[in-house]
Amino acid sequence: MKFWNFVLNCIVVGAIAFIAGILVNFLFNVIVHGLAVVAWGSTLRIAVILGLVIPIVDLLKIKSNKTEE
Repeated sequence: MKFWNFVLNCIVVGAIAFIAGILVNFLFNVIVHGLAVVAWGSTLRIAVILGLVIPIVDLLKIKSNKTEE
């Protein structure tokens, strides 16, 4: 996997995680607390972590498959 493919993969996964986190956080706060509020800090942290971890795991899985062959 090329470096720019890895960066693009990180950005895409992070954006999807960020949008999903916003939606889940918003709906949770509306249902439980009755407030239309989003916790931006925790949503951003989770998106950054998932945006880095998932592509790294995918990269390691690809490298381990190449060494097994």
